[in-house]
Amino acid sequence: MAVTFNSIGGGSITIGGSGSDPFPKYSISTEGVQSGDGTLIDITYNVSITGQVLASGDITSAGSRQSSLLGRIKTMLQTAENAIPVGTLEIVPYGGLSGVVSFSDATLMAVEIAEQDDSGSVQYQDYTFTFTAHKRDGAKIGNTYSLASAEETWEVTENDTRVFESNTLSNTPTKTYTITHTVSATGYNRTTDTAFNKAGWSEAKDWVLSRLVATPDTAIAENMADNSTYFTTFNGVYMGESSADFIDLSTDEYYNHKRVANSDLSGGAYSVTETWFISKESVTHDIEMSYDLNEEQIGSVTVNGTISGLSTSSFSSKKDNKVTQAEAVLTTVLDQGYSLASTFFNTVKEPDAGALTNNILTKSVAKNPVAGTITYSINFNDKTKEDEDTISETLTVSDDNEDRSNKVIAIIAIIGKADGPIFQDMGTTPERKRSVSVDWTMKKDKRETKPTARATTAADVYKPTGAYQMSKSESWTPATGAYTLNIEWVY
Repeated sequence: MAVTFNSIGGGSITIGGSGSDPFPKYSISTEGVQSGDGTLIDITYNVSITGQVLASGDITSAGSRQSSLLGRIKTMLQTAENAIPVGTLEIVPYGGLSGVVSFSDATLMAVEIAEQDDSGSVQYQDYTFTFTAHKRDGAKIGNTYSLASAEETWEVTENDTRVFESNTLSNTPTKTYTITHTVSATGYNRTTDTAFNKAGWSEAKDWVLSRLVATPDTAIAENMADNSTYFTTFNGVYMGESSADFIDLSTDEYYNHKRVANSDLSGGAYSVTETWFISKESVTHDIEMSYDLNEEQIGSVTVNGTISGLSTSSFSSKKDNKVTQAEAVLTTVLDQGYSLASTFFNTVKEPDAGALTNNILTKSVAKNPVAGTITYSINFNDKTKEDEDTISETLTVSDDNEDRSNKVIAIIAIIGKADGPIFQDMGTTPERKRSVSVDWTMKKDKRETKPTARATTAADVYKPTGAYQMSKSESWTPATGAYTLNIEWVY
């Protein structure tokens, strides 16, 4: 019969119950470690051993009994001075019979030596050993991991960014969301009967990592003790059991999987927060359209957009494919520029304005591979054109004596006439003249040949009836697409 403590840090002590010492008294209490919903994660056993150490030695030898008592006290104190005061605590009944109570991971919390007492000729010392443990007779209750606390939360929030289904920009924008999953725990050092196994933070880490998921539609089927019997399955894309509970994001895709880990080594804590961007499409889109009316009463619309790619790479991947996602839809998006601009133009244009021309005046595209974004800008106006192969057109008509108001005057110089010549109205008017200047800039893929015929046709619209061509000149720069035609008629 004895109460013994064998520390894995070295050293073994029989606390009481052997030799002449009386068998110590003991008290055992349990404390349940529970999560917020009442799930039992662990049990803490609080064990208190109290007893007396009796002095031994020759009573006739001065100090002999006191020396033996102090020697026993030092042994007890040394037990608490261990770097790892964890080991096996056993309470063995009289005669070494069955019914042993054993705690294989008992931690010695305190040793208290009370004031020495004398009772007649007997010298003795009261003592108290205080232990905590989590395993009784080698068995652990609750979670298989050594956890002092465990938490898991899910959150869904609406983002400010929007997507267009099928990347059709005329559709109504669709919302995007962020799902956040946070798992945290505090562990305590795990030991077996004879060895130290893991630090508390590592125990917490192993449990936290076991609860992480690759996608938010993974069903959570076990409670904080990793038990499915007393738990209702939870699904993050529903924020509940089914689509009717809160929201249904199961038909969306999951992008930009991120994880942030935090470890408190001294506190034994470990946590991971993981997020997913929830979207109908692989890119988000931001569009801004502006209308401008210049001094020539020409209306123009500029479409500015930003395409932001969403990554499908897993968290463990070192690569990011955001810009690839943005590149995949760029052509589709740019092809819709005129339709967007035209619809917007028709809502803001001046009452007497015509239609917006399907002719890109300016266009710019910028790519940011690191951020995974592509920005673009396209400009259109309502200025009509004679030819679809041109970028810009200017046609100028100049008239001379169109209304026949010019007079033919004879100027006759008279010798000696101090007040100047004599002016004689001949009663007629000079010929009328008209000149037309056509200035075109041809599109880049239309610069192989000079557009003489088409420009002449455009100029001939303004040729007066019965007029005679007096001159015609051309200027052509194939490198820039600049072309000028000048024609003059007389009639």
